[in-house]
Amino acid sequence: MANLPISSNPVSEVAFPSVPHDRTPPQSARETVVDLQPIKVKGAWRSRLLWGFVILLVLGAGGTLASRNLGQSVKETLPPETGASERDPAAVMVTVEPVAYRSVQRSVEAVGTLYGYEEVSIAAKLDGRVRKIHHDVSDQVKPGELLVEFDPTDYELLLCQAEKSLRVDLAKLGVNDLSPGAKFDLEHLPGVIRARERMNNTKLRYERARSLARSGGVTPEELGDRTAEFHAADAEYHDQLLMARSLIATVEMKREALAIARQQLGDMAIKVPIPSQRVPTLEENVTYVVSQRAVSEGSFVKTGTEVCKLVIDRMLKLKVLVPERHSNEIQRGQKANVTTAAHPQPITGVVARINPTVDPVNRTFQVEIEVPNADGKLKPGSFAKAAILTRLDSDVATVPLEAVTTFAGITKIFVVENGHAKEARVSLGAQNTEWVEIAQPPLPRGASVILSGQSVLADGSPIAVRHPEGRK
Repeated sequence: MANLPISSNPVSEVAFPSVPHDRTPPQSARETVVDLQPIKVKGAWRSRLLWGFVILLVLGAGGTLASRNLGQSVKETLPPETGASERDPAAVMVTVEPVAYRSVQRSVEAVGTLYGYEEVSIAAKLDGRVRKIHHDVSDQVKPGELLVEFDPTDYELLLCQAEKSLRVDLAKLGVNDLSPGAKFDLEHLPGVIRARERMNNTKLRYERARSLARSGGVTPEELGDRTAEFHAADAEYHDQLLMARSLIATVEMKREALAIARQQLGDMAIKVPIPSQRVPTLEENVTYVVSQRAVSEGSFVKTGTEVCKLVIDRMLKLKVLVPERHSNEIQRGQKANVTTAAHPQPITGVVARINPTVDPVNRTFQVEIEVPNADGKLKPGSFAKAAILTRLDSDVATVPLEAVTTFAGITKIFVVENGHAKEARVSLGAQNTEWVEIAQPPLPRGASVILSGQSVLADGSPIAVRHPEGRK
């Protein structure tokens, strides 16, 4: 033991026990110091943790006392509520407002789709190749403007052929032109004149032979020959008259063929149609907009192929479905406020048409509303809502929105009655952002409704009224 080294660390001096003679001594004093050092560290950490916990308890107790003193000082500075010492301690402090009576505009709401006042599908009347497109999608066009132009070469040739064929028949009649429906003297035709002269000549011979036959101046055979000549000449004359009438009919037919050729040539240029009915508010300023183009320049188009679509978009039609129960309320000429998702500001339209039948499937009838669209903000095909204004009701009971509470599907209000809250289950009517109509039950005149504190109220609860500053 006298040969063991002694460490300079004071902890080692305190922690070293004596080593018995019957046990193997530690390999070194340094190894014993390392084993005993953690015991000292654990004791110091527990002491620090205990002191920290004590400090936290002291700080928490001080904060609680300070908050209590602060609350007492704030309460002392608040002014006492008016009548607080006189009211029932169980009364709930509430604010109230009297029931207001006002005029309410009744309306029937419906949804539908906007359509152009007129939507026209333009199709090709004849086969042809597109030579030029004069207007494209979204262009504003007026009635009579050129839309699409086809190659007219084939129909120009047909027109020229029809004109020449007509001239040939007119030349047979000996005239340069023959107005439709004009009377033409067939006796002036050369063939008719020749046949008439031959008929007159044979008639004279026949009459001379018949007079001579009475006196025996001619034989019966010669009289028979003169009679046959006269009948043949007469038949030829009438045949020439029939041929002349047929020629005139042919001229009329070829004149119609010429008109058809001219029409076909004109159909090579497709123009904006002219509406036959009056468009409200637009009068003479009717315009279309090209909503679709289905052909391109150079493409060959068959008869009946759709070329483009036009829409009158400065006046629209809103078609809505209205439930059957409103059939007695909707009338022609009523105004309607129309809104869309893109334009929430209402636009005033007019009920123009009402379908006289009810759809047996969904029990609705269609109402058509004319909606002006002078600036073109509304788009055909848009989804729209309409509020059709039906009548104006006066003296309707209304309450502020905050007076109404809804819980578990029950809508109710609290009415002030002899210092207590009286619960009333109600049905709501028209409303806006500030008030709502009480449709049922009828509220007594001069009644007041509770605006605050409904969550702690029950039917018959005592209340104390506070009038907030600034509320009218």
